[in-house]
Parts: sequence; structure tokens; C-alpha cells
Amino acid sequence: MPLIESPVITEEVWARYNDVNKGRLLAAVFHLSEDEREVVLKGTVERGSGVWGKFEALFDPQYIAWAAVNFPYMTDSGGRRDKFLMVRWVPDTISRSTMKETVRIKTAGVMLAGDLIGAFDRDGAKKLQANDPSDLDVFSVLEFVSKFERDKVVRASVEPLAGPPPMEKDERTKGGEEESASKT
Repeated sequence: MPLIESPVITEEVWARYNDVNKGRLLAAVFHLSEDEREVVLKGTVERGSGVWGKFEALFDPQYIAWAAVNFPYMTDSGGRRDKFLMVRWVPDTISRSTMKETVRIKTAGVMLAGDLIGAFDRDGAKKLQANDPSDLDVFSVLEFVSKFERDKVVRASVEPLAGPPPMEKDERTKGGEEESASKT
């Protein structure tokens, strides 16, 4: 099978791309259709607290994808930043029936979506190549987008995106164990 021809970018992809670029959405994730002839919308993420996990969940370890992200953070001088970011997801874990097919799909992740990549370039997006879920961690992304920031970045300003830290097992079961112990 030849390298995938440049896919058509659907109108829905362009609409969600513009919503992210204008700050109406936090993120939109795009991927190839099953027949690999179109770039289609996989999902969107609204702005708000605790939404970063939803964003991360839109990336499948067996498929390439692209994302538009309007990444908000603060600086210690009180500056609010919204960095427009393109994420190119080509996971190391992609595996197909043959090595040739695996290489073809990984190459497609880097080479395809020409018009979409052109729009990111035109709109001044920073480009993040993500190959592993750790590359999508909210703090890794903050470090990437703020690399050349003159002011000190307030790391805590992105904590609401990530949501509360996971509770330790003891904290989740503590109340239930004490309650059941007092009943016996």
C-alpha cells in the first residue's frame, strides 16, 4: 500500500480548529478516518477545571492524531497567557501487522494533514511532538509552551486544568474502614 495520500480536512475539523484558536474551546483532537481519506474530529474539550484528563484520554496508543490546544497559564507578574499549540501524536506504541505498515502509519502522522499544519504555521502555533502519554502531561506541556517566557511561570496556574491530585488509597478508604470498625 502506498504512503497515504494527503487526506481531506473536514469542515467540522476547521470549525473546531477555529473555536480553539479563538479561545472558545480548550482543545480539539483530530485523527484519520477509517479509510484514511479524511482528517475528522475525534473530540473536543471545554475550558474548565479538571478537564486535562479528558484531553489526554482522546489519544489512543495505536493511532496517530493531531490536536489544537489553547493552553492558559499565568506569570508571576500577573500576566495571563493563552498559547496556541499544535500537538502531533505519533505514539511509540503503534503496532500494525507488518513492520512496513507500522512505519507507513508513523510516517503518515508526521507527513500528513498538510493544510492543517499550514494553518497552525499561519496562526503561530507552537508545535509539540508527542510520542508517549508523559509528553501530554499538563506540566510537561506547560514547560514546553513557556520555554522562552521572560517572566517566571506560575506552575500552580495550570493545576486547575489537571484537577485535584489523585487520593492515596488510605484517604479513599479511611472513612469507610473506621465506620465499619465502629459497627462491630
